[in-house]
Amino acid sequence: MSNKLFLDSSILVEWAKKTKPSLFNNLAGQTNYTLCISQIVLSEFVYYWLAIGGGKAPVTLKQDGAIPAVFQAHNPLDLLAQMTWLDAGPDIIPLHLRLMQQYNLLPNDALILATCILNNVTQVASFDADFAPACAGEGIRLIRSVDDL
Repeated sequence: MSNKLFLDSSILVEWAKKTKPSLFNNLAGQTNYTLCISQIVLSEFVYYWLAIGGGKAPVTLKQDGAIPAVFQAHNPLDLLAQMTWLDAGPDIIPLHLRLMQQYNLLPNDALILATCILNNVTQVASFDADFAPACAGEGIRLIRSVDDL
């Protein structure tokens, strides 16, 4: 089994909110996993990071011109630099659409799963229950708690 493990944004967001930090803390403390993210996770996580760090909705922070101050006080670069970046080319398009149709997935969830498939990632950590049927159907191990490791 590959040691690559894809982190859904829910793992990072719940860690940042300090509501469910144990799974990310456990994964980050282990050397036997390569923790991976993609553009989707980056966008979703940083959106929540702004809200958490700025104490307001990201759109309000933008209107107030406060985004630079939030990043100056709470920059996620060191955290995100620990992750391995996964990308996908145009082959993702038909796979993405198939996953949406077959498993009734929302676009971002289908992009995450398609990215995993195209990069031979066989493990996904997520608190999002929508991944369960799709991961089972695609032979990807879903990790939802420390007990699943």
